[in-house]
Amino acid sequence: MYRDNTLVPTEAVRLLALGCLTESPLTYAQLAQEVKQFTGHIIGPSLDLVGTPLEVLKVERLIAPVEAAASAETALLTVTEAGTAEILRLLKSNSRAPINDVSKLIVALKMRFLHLLSKEDQLIQIDILQELAQRQMEHLSELRAQHTKGRGHLTAWLDHDIDQARGRLNWLSELRAGIA
Repeated sequence: MYRDNTLVPTEAVRLLALGCLTESPLTYAQLAQEVKQFTGHIIGPSLDLVGTPLEVLKVERLIAPVEAAASAETALLTVTEAGTAEILRLLKSNSRAPINDVSKLIVALKMRFLHLLSKEDQLIQIDILQELAQRQMEHLSELRAQHTKGRGHLTAWLDHDIDQARGRLNWLSELRAGIA
């Protein structure tokens, strides 16, 4: 993790893989495909984010075969007790403002697997995401205030981004109320 307790890209893949296996046992090929598809839709194709991080899960004994299989390719994998502890640790990490693709991936993963946390921890994660959206809206508003007389389309673009941040805040508030 980074010093601010946010996830590095390979940890995002760990979170995704462990979360997928928490929901349902998968073969290694199915798991790799799920990771590839999910990350690809958010940050584009990246071999760095699939192969090696998944192999490490086996070595670290965070995932294991459900039962003995005829071959490693057909073996269904599941999360071990250590893997369950790891996914909870990763889900409880801080989040950075979603200004880059990896941050967006991490927020998407938190939303996908938020239900795996206790109610209290879910509310903490929503609070963190609300704070990020609020901070993003404030930064964009400050930038917009500095460029009100500029030519071009910057203010319209900033208005659009501010509206998105405001919408995200409202959505998170509704989600929080539904969980609380």
